[in-house]
Amino acid sequence: MNLSKKSLIVFDLDGTLFNTLGDLSVAVNFALGRFGLPQHDEQRVRSFIGNGSMRLIERSMGEAALPEAVERTGVKVEDVHKVFSEFYWEHCTERTEPCPGVLEFLQKCPARVAMLTNKPEKPSLKILEHFGLRERIEFMLCGDTTPERKPSAAGLLKILEMAGVSRDAAVMVGDDQPDILAARAAGVDCITLFCGFGKPENLSPLNPENVVYSYGEMCRLLAQVTL
Repeated sequence: MNLSKKSLIVFDLDGTLFNTLGDLSVAVNFALGRFGLPQHDEQRVRSFIGNGSMRLIERSMGEAALPEAVERTGVKVEDVHKVFSEFYWEHCTERTEPCPGVLEFLQKCPARVAMLTNKPEKPSLKILEHFGLRERIEFMLCGDTTPERKPSAAGLLKILEMAGVSRDAAVMVGDDQPDILAARAAGVDCITLFCGFGKPENLSPLNPENVVYSYGEMCRLLAQVTL
């Protein structure tokens, strides 16, 4: 570990701050069922998570999302995504849980806290408010409010600008490829969780630095490097 002291932590949301799989899985299957498409168990839905909800739906639809299938059935990814989004917004706090130890850590951590997620703003805010974290997150950019979604560096650089901190003073914490790539592109240190939604076989080829394998390990490391 070569992390210097940090004054700003930028967290991802899904799989990093919160385990949102339960609500995502129910919403995905509701939308698929509405259009008569095959549904999936939770672990299968978990394998589809990453790069935002549109990609989640596209992966969940499988071959039904291919152009020739859409032409044949008239069922578009955008249509399924709209049903998913409306349902998820209504139910996004029913099965979602904070990742172990994260809320307790944030209550004690002296560093400033930001969030950069590819998730849309409405459910992100609803989740933060439900768990009493909205006031703790000083800066937040979401999939529909960031200049560019991860893996672009634009959102992370915008947060640094809003916070008035240097790249060296910040650390990105995430669980998937877009988090690692956004941090690298921005020149910001990254702590990578191998216990979130990202698949280890996709993360390992990136040779991420500062890898942790549990949320407890993440909290201990952040406690050591935050001002």
